[in-house]
Amino acid sequence: MNHHAREYGRHPSLAKYLSKDGLDVTLFSASYIHNTFEETKTYKNKEYYIEEEINGYERVYIKTPKYKTNGIKRLINQIAFAYYSYKRGKEKIATETTPEVIIGSSVHLFTGISAYLLAKKANAKFIFEIRDVWPQTLIDLGTLKKNSIVTKLFQKMEKYLYKKADLIISVLPNAEEHITKYNINKDKIVHLPNGIDINNHEKALQTKFIAKEAVQYFREKKDSFIVTYTGAHGIANGLDTLLTTANLFKKEPQIQFLLVGDGPEKENLIQQATDMNLDNVTFLNRVEKNQVNHILKHSDICLFHLNKTPVFKYGISSNKLFDYMISGKPMIFAVETSSNFVEKSGNGISIEPENPSEMKKAILKLQSLNNKDLNEMGVNGIKYVNENHDLKKISLKLKNYIINK
Repeated sequence: MNHHAREYGRHPSLAKYLSKDGLDVTLFSASYIHNTFEETKTYKNKEYYIEEEINGYERVYIKTPKYKTNGIKRLINQIAFAYYSYKRGKEKIATETTPEVIIGSSVHLFTGISAYLLAKKANAKFIFEIRDVWPQTLIDLGTLKKNSIVTKLFQKMEKYLYKKADLIISVLPNAEEHITKYNINKDKIVHLPNGIDINNHEKALQTKFIAKEAVQYFREKKDSFIVTYTGAHGIANGLDTLLTTANLFKKEPQIQFLLVGDGPEKENLIQQATDMNLDNVTFLNRVEKNQVNHILKHSDICLFHLNKTPVFKYGISSNKLFDYMISGKPMIFAVETSSNFVEKSGNGISIEPENPSEMKKAILKLQSLNNKDLNEMGVNGIKYVNENHDLKKISLKLKNYIINK
């Protein structure tokens, strides 16, 4: 159960490979997409779920209320997903094969509660997967006050789920440092990293580059050195640092910045770029997943940036990282974290986040390198992802945890 699972990514790929490996898998998710704020399914009157067979596993889409900000409507959306997932899950348990294992995946904790209650009803093992440390991340980002009633409630939910789980899976390598603060035995905590579906990536490369805006952009900028960011435009991404860096390159028009994607901060960033008269920054709309690979292939370097946040000491495991690394392009990695992917892989340059002058130096350094050195960095990234973050290999580890826990 993952509220925000899309048509691609961690859980669809894990579900696909687990089902190919002999397990009977059902994936619950909402059909309303976070960040893009799109409803992807059409429901009949009073219908609250749609079930489909995809890649050998069952997909259950749950209808949830729409929202566009991080306020009360988003909270209602989260609770609605948990409630209707539990409702549909209970119906399936009563009429179909009883599940042996139920996995509840964060970010928010309501999905975990729903998964645990279903596991209890089915007498199944409950696995709690954390992809972000809630509510600590919200506290560090300033979204929640440390001693507020809501924060205390979330912390009680978090502790409850840790205690009730038969197994805790974390995509973050050092999350046990946080979890064990709740007197949880570290023996029931395992690290199962995020990754990329190598097979899907290879198929995407066989498609044509048809994203019109992007095709036109690269045609016009064919003689430029292009620094590309793809993904969410949110507060945590700190893309204002990228704009400030672009401002430092005003007298060097051969350096161009490309931002592809959507998010709650996008309009503010566009306005900021306009106010700064940044002719070297281009914003493009979100593209289909298979087109992201083409955009990265046509870029010179990739940029990964997150604002300084204490919770990153437990590590990070963003999908975007693996898209960048598998593209074969060097990366500027600007995150204050224990999970420094550039240092581990040799895939680029690591710098301090929120530091435009350091970002400028890194861009100029990479621009000065010859193609052989740049290609070597790119190959390092590809090799590292293939060895450590292939979701097909990760699914085998998950199968072992499912069977043996």
